[in-house]
Parts: sequence; C-alpha cells; structure tokens
Amino acid sequence: MRPGTIVFGVANRVVIALLMRRAGRRLGRRLAVVEYSGRRSGRPIRLVTAYRTDGQTVRIRVGLAQRKTWWRNFSTAHPVRLRLAGRDHDATAHVVFDGDRVYVVADLHR
Repeated sequence: MRPGTIVFGVANRVVIALLMRRAGRRLGRRLAVVEYSGRRSGRPIRLVTAYRTDGQTVRIRVGLAQRKTWWRNFSTAHPVRLRLAGRDHDATAHVVFDGDRVYVVADLHR
C-alpha cells in the first residue's frame, strides 16, 4: 500500500458522506461522487473528483494520471453513476486523451 492511501481513503469517505447529504449540494457544484464497478474485480468503487459540465457532458480531469489507475476502467465505454450538486445521474463514461492530459468524459443519460 502506498503512503497516504489510508489518509485519502478516510478523507474520501468523509467527503462522500457530506456530498450525499442535502447540505452537500453547494459543495457538489464542483465535486462529484463517482460510482462504478471495477472492470476486473466487479467490486463497487466510490471516489470524489472535481468536474466540469457542458450540457449533458461531464468532464473529469485525472490529475497525475500516471500515478492513478481508476480511470483505466473507462478505457472503453463503461456505466457510471455520478452525484452532481445533490442529484444522482446515470451515465456512460470513457477516457479521452488531450496531449498529456487525461479526462474521463461521461455522457449523462436522459
């Protein structure tokens, strides 16, 4: 286990709990709860990320992508559930490379 993993895991759970409450709507305008099933493990995964929206499209920039693996679950289109500003959305997400930047782009289902 890498140093800091436990600290980030605890912080993630605290922020997720806050975002899932009604009081988390304001904070949820910039932070999303991302829920998906691991491609290989099938385990449910929940994490917090910053995001931007453009209509029905949500863009999540993966900072330090070379150190992270979660985004690889979306190398091909994969279902995801997003909590954005207090509301849950089902979506299909995939990875987009823009130069040296990596994004997970989710198209919200109507």
